[in-house]
Amino acid sequence: MRIAAVILGLILAAATFLWFFYVVPLGCAMNTTGCQERFTVWSGVGVRHFWLPLLVATSAIVYGSARR
Repeated sequence: MRIAAVILGLILAAATFLWFFYVVPLGCAMNTTGCQERFTVWSGVGVRHFWLPLLVATSAIVYGSARR
């Protein structure tokens, strides 16, 4: 079960980077009104779409790699 948590955490971490740095700006670029917004990891969007999923991924990795 712990190995599955590590694997899930790694997949979620990779998906978080893909989501925030590719999909979120792509969605803005597809806006027909010409979205000029910049997405940084320190903005409100960054907290919701980058830090929270990365925190969950890190938690899963730490849980899976903890020795008991």
